Amino acid sequence: MYALEALQNMKSGEILEVLTDCPQSFASVPEEVVAHGHLLVCEPIKEGPMIRFYVKAK
Repeated sequence: MYALEALQNMKSGEILEVLTDCPQSFASVPEEVVAHGHLLVCEPIKEGPMIRFYVKAK
């Protein structure tokens, strides 16, 4: 997942916006970011076929 790679290069507390159109991401993105110690800032936001996530880097 490219978001995890981006998070590795971010400073603690920075926010990454993740956009996807993959329905499986609704479950997999939150699971992966939390498993790697990052924080999901809010619930995923569904906008038509797009899903938007905000993740705070650890």
